[in-house]
Amino acid sequence: MKKIISIFLLLFNIAKLCAQVPDLEKAKRKYFQANVISYKTTAYYPNPETDATSVFSVLYTVYKPQNKDFEFYSKNETSEEFYKNNFYYEVNHSEKTIYEYENKENQNAAITSSRLRQFGPTTLLKQKWSFIDETQIDGKIHSHYSNIESIDHYEGKEIKVEFHIYISGNFTISKLERKSFVDGKLGQTVTYLFSNYIFYDKTTNFKVLLPQNYALKYYERQDSMKPLAKNTEVPNFKAVDITGKSVFFNSKKEKQTLLLFSSTNCGYSKIISDHILSSGFKLNSQTELINIFGSDPKIYATKYFVNKEVKFPVISDRKDLEKQFGINGYPILYLIDENGIIKETLDGSSQILPFLKSLTGK
Repeated sequence: MKKIISIFLLLFNIAKLCAQVPDLEKAKRKYFQANVISYKTTAYYPNPETDATSVFSVLYTVYKPQNKDFEFYSKNETSEEFYKNNFYYEVNHSEKTIYEYENKENQNAAITSSRLRQFGPTTLLKQKWSFIDETQIDGKIHSHYSNIESIDHYEGKEIKVEFHIYISGNFTISKLERKSFVDGKLGQTVTYLFSNYIFYDKTTNFKVLLPQNYALKYYERQDSMKPLAKNTEVPNFKAVDITGKSVFFNSKKEKQTLLLFSSTNCGYSKIISDHILSSGFKLNSQTELINIFGSDPKIYATKYFVNKEVKFPVISDRKDLEKQFGINGYPILYLIDENGIIKETLDGSSQILPFLKSLTGK
């Protein structure tokens, strides 16, 4: 009797699993048989350090979604994107500027790594998925599938990233979750919600309508800012740190200075922050540290260090300093001697962390 029950349960589970496969297959047919699909994407990027969540909402129209290099149009509150006949344009209405690429390889790389091409429904449906279960979202049953995006190892820890999609009863992807785990512990969950779908069967082409009175800029030329090189003399500056204290950087003084540029939204900055806040990090009396979060508002920088013992000035909301010091990414560290001359320029955690450890021996 027990054997019969076990066989029955096995067959039941197999039947249940097989019953879910059509949901994924019907979704594929629905998307890839259409000639045009329009929908709204709302993405939520939480920052565990500040309790802030960045939200992006974009309206997309995808043409011939079955094609790998599909054409598209997008629109948000301040800008539009056009990609047609292998030409890409961004129209930024707030700046009254049209952006495009000088180099086709740069353009193609940017489009390939865009949110649309990485996390759009038509890209997701071309991946391999495993059925997980049926779950309710807003009172409606959805089929839940997942796959593993990547598994990496860093400093002895396993970092795994999983994708989870939820297919609604009308065979559209309504939700994507990108979950990051460190040694099995859930860290950040990025959520994409897809809504307002319209599927068109008729073949439709779209026109690229660029404003005539906007400036033209090339993306590659916007990358002209570079970190200051060694042996460069740096200027004096003054600021107010996140506690309200005045900070004066004088290039002619008795101490050498570590000038660290960071961002609350940068994972590599977090690695450096954890190190300089650890008990083993202690600078000698002839070296001082100033940490600058130039693109972060004071409220974010303050939350970033809440309940942490900070023994150095933290400056926020000073993009002018980032421009002055050629900051084009994070983290960047300068070692400045007593005469105001840069002795070391270090870019990224792979350079900065070993250097900081060499200063303290830990």
